[in-house]
Amino acid sequence: MTNKVRYASHPGVYIKDAIEELGMSQSEFAIRSGLSIKNVSTLINGESNITFEVAKKLGSFFQNGEEGWIGLQTRYDLYTNQEKIRLEYADDWEIVKNFDKNFIRQLMGIEIKGKSREEDREQVIDELRKKFNVGELTNLKTPDLYVFYKTHVNKELNEKTIILRNAWISLAEKEARKKECKEYNKDIILSNLEFFRSLTLEMPDTFIPKINEKLAEAGIKFVILPYLYGSNFNGITKWINKDKCVLLAINDCGKDAGKLWFTFFHELGHALQNNKRQMTIFYDNKAILDDNERKANEFAKDCLIDKQKYNEFVNKGCFNINEIVAFSRKLQIPEFIVIGRLQNDGLVPWNLYQDRKVRYTIQYEKV
Repeated sequence: MTNKVRYASHPGVYIKDAIEELGMSQSEFAIRSGLSIKNVSTLINGESNITFEVAKKLGSFFQNGEEGWIGLQTRYDLYTNQEKIRLEYADDWEIVKNFDKNFIRQLMGIEIKGKSREEDREQVIDELRKKFNVGELTNLKTPDLYVFYKTHVNKELNEKTIILRNAWISLAEKEARKKECKEYNKDIILSNLEFFRSLTLEMPDTFIPKINEKLAEAGIKFVILPYLYGSNFNGITKWINKDKCVLLAINDCGKDAGKLWFTFFHELGHALQNNKRQMTIFYDNKAILDDNERKANEFAKDCLIDKQKYNEFVNKGCFNINEIVAFSRKLQIPEFIVIGRLQNDGLVPWNLYQDRKVRYTIQYEKV
């Protein structure tokens, strides 16, 4: 903020002092100045402002012109609006405290310091408002910021989760607007499922451009962003009416390769459902799944591992690492996919085969 006014009284204070010095009552002053008694009362109590007509009458009565009275009102307006803006920045700084500083620095190039000058905080807030496309960061607290969405949560989310979820979705939508794609085509998606599964053997710098290309042909804008710590969800799908296509956005699931691929196919399942009246948000939590989420989960499982072959493997009941490696090679998928499925189904302990898990390093451009 610039041109700060340190303090300014409401013009009514000066009117009150002036008529007291003249020894007049408010009623007498109203009659002599040509103002209504109500107008004088509300001015003195700071409940109304000096308009040009009021300034003319005051200037005529006190013989000092209307400019000074207009100036007093302008100075007071600057001060009160300045104070309002200062409080808005203070509230927004409380919102900033919810964000992972590394996420903001690495993805946006914005440095957040806990002990910073007021001017520096305002600059950070201004930049974040622009990045998240909101007038004030406090707007991110709104649970229904995205009108048509479905969270599949059967309990209320805490405020921090709502803030971070909305912020991440805002960034995903912003990235989607940069992309071009054809109109939505379900058949093209279905024809490429085997191709997408084959990409699980590749690394991010190879498979991400390929996914982008194939999904763009199918009418899907694919966005992948880092996981925002505290947002507690993995991905979204949303119909974009303007482009007649679908936004499919996932985070990197904490760099866990198995979770990333499951999330990708899960959201692809939602894209195939093609519900044009809602956004779906995938929370990786079995306790909060509805029928659509269960269907998307089954779709992801079957895309990654052939259902019949998986059942045959499970029925053998042998889950040592040699058997897992042989099975994954037979299906031409990475072993971490099989391990993750076995752990999710409760057939292998979560703490087993941790050395076989894969973590991705993904290079992101600044948003």
